[in-house]
Amino acid sequence: MSELQCDWYSPTRLRSNPATQYDFPGDRFIPNRSLMDLDQAHSLLTNRTKSQRNSSFNEMYRRKVEAKLTLDSEGKPFRMLVFRGSPKSSRKSIRCVDEMRQDEEEELQKHTKHYNLRRLPKVEARILDAPNIKNDFYMNILDWGNNSLIAVALGSELYLWNSENKKVEKLLAVGENDYPTSVVWSKDAKTLAVGYMGSKLQLWDAETSKLVRTLEDHKKRVATIAWNGHILTSGSQDKSIINHDVRAASNVVCRVEAHADEVCGLKWSETGNMLASGGNENHIFIWESAKLSSSKFLYRFKDHRAAVKALAWCPYQSEICGLEWNRHHKELLSGHGFSSGERPNQLCLWRYPSMAKVGDLKRHSSRVLHLSQSPDGLTVASAGADETLRLWEVFGPPSADNSRLSELDRLLSLKTSPIR
Repeated sequence: MSELQCDWYSPTRLRSNPATQYDFPGDRFIPNRSLMDLDQAHSLLTNRTKSQRNSSFNEMYRRKVEAKLTLDSEGKPFRMLVFRGSPKSSRKSIRCVDEMRQDEEEELQKHTKHYNLRRLPKVEARILDAPNIKNDFYMNILDWGNNSLIAVALGSELYLWNSENKKVEKLLAVGENDYPTSVVWSKDAKTLAVGYMGSKLQLWDAETSKLVRTLEDHKKRVATIAWNGHILTSGSQDKSIINHDVRAASNVVCRVEAHADEVCGLKWSETGNMLASGGNENHIFIWESAKLSSSKFLYRFKDHRAAVKALAWCPYQSEICGLEWNRHHKELLSGHGFSSGERPNQLCLWRYPSMAKVGDLKRHSSRVLHLSQSPDGLTVASAGADETLRLWEVFGPPSADNSRLSELDRLLSLKTSPIR
């Protein structure tokens, strides 16, 4: 009986020629991961871009698309599953998801006649006077609640401005040495939390404008606060983060002391299971809510060169004082302050994920301290050290007719109106 020859797909056969090197050849029925272009495979499987048909796409364009999907970065045939060995390739790692989608976007722009880019407004929708606002990077004293009320601390006083009826109310006034250093509305906008220079934390009823409760668990100023349901999280100059259960008599749920300097930024994720904290030692910590009491962080980032105050979760070289995600488009708005670069004292709108700049807004004469967006996500309020609040119609769906006035243009004038 003649001796059976080794199967052509077997490792023995593939390695019979010592001059050729292979990437760990596998069985004929089991894909060999080392031979696959997993980046490109992942791109093809996860690309959620909606297919668009256009009669102007000719046969040449179709062949180009087919080549993109069947050839790798070196122009060689590409398959998502490989069942036998092949010579080692020197192909370079590529970011297929970004590159392919960028190519697709460029082609669509070339062949779509009615493609309109949104443009940034040239001026503010409204300007409000904000005298005595503290020019302090570490404070967070502006927040726009779901009740259409903007809360802003001006020196030792805290005001509420109603964006619907334009009425102004002074909520509180305290001594010069114990002024508000942070404000934030609860998600239902029924409660306003206020942190102070003297380390206390207060809860105010929005409907009655009455003080509900005072919490005194920090030792120094409360620079940042964030709500997560009935849990109020506060960060302080005493380097600690405290979770408060505002329903309980013994309010402190846990205390975390991981930062080496003042905690000046806090932000809960939309689902409430992750917390991001930024500190004056230039570090960012990511925490899981279920493990926060153990003081074991999930991630720590140490690449920043200055204090981290601006934090924002996505559903996406100068001093950055605020960040707001656009809920209607994949965009991010940043507020800037002191800088030796090209973006001092202005707001910049960026596309995500390319981070290409859409445009900038240069109406503030001093650094932009705080950003907060309206409940409908169409307007952003910016507070500057020039003692002004400026409302920007920077977010929202594109208009079919750019010449048509929007609702904000009709409702809001460009006249300066004092907040007090």
